[in-house]
Amino acid sequence: MKKRSQKRRTLERLESRFLCAADWQNAVNRLDVNSSGYVEPLDALIVINDLNQNGIRALATKPSGYAGPLLDVNGDGSTSPLDALIVINSMNRVDVGSVAPAVKLQNQEGEMVDLTSYIGQRAVVLYFYPKDNTPGCTVEALDFSIRKPQIQSLGAEVFGVSLDSVASHNEFSDGHKLNFDILADTDKRITTAYGALTEINGTPIAKRTTFIIGIDGTVKKIFTDVDVLIHGEEVVAALQAGI
Repeated sequence: MKKRSQKRRTLERLESRFLCAADWQNAVNRLDVNSSGYVEPLDALIVINDLNQNGIRALATKPSGYAGPLLDVNGDGSTSPLDALIVINSMNRVDVGSVAPAVKLQNQEGEMVDLTSYIGQRAVVLYFYPKDNTPGCTVEALDFSIRKPQIQSLGAEVFGVSLDSVASHNEFSDGHKLNFDILADTDKRITTAYGALTEINGTPIAKRTTFIIGIDGTVKKIFTDVDVLIHGEEVVAALQAGI
């Protein structure tokens, strides 16, 4: 009797990949600089050490067979402190239930605002936005301005944050008659602490993200996929739900 030949079939799990123009960016996970399969402090340290040794620079075409660190985290064809900062930022994400990082920044009038003073008194709606006087950011700010009395009636105060200067905030606030404080995080410290720092074409900006911080100083809700046309309504609904 003839033996029927058998073919062994194996299944191989494929990694999800994204296409990127950057030759020096990890195609599996752009934050994984050393291709270890994990995002860890070492990834940021590798970029920092390279910058200390070689400086900020455009990256030439990657040599064939290169197996070293993939330094271009943000995909702009160069290596800079922003690449390390993006890795660090990814490990500093604030989660629901965690203590909200302290916020002490100047508002549009140059006055220092310390949000820790609201602990035990009021909840805080802290929203990060990319840029003063841009269409989406203007719509969002005007909506919060209209909804401020309702937000206050629900026991909360609203504050905006971007990387823009006090002078820029002053112009933005005055031009649109905003009735709440917008805070200037020019050194990116607070935006980084909240995991809201991103970039567009190599320029750092705050990602449109909103945090509702409870009276106890902990994060109660986070909005990441913000649609400026309905976001104010979403925030009010969350506060009405008892957050």
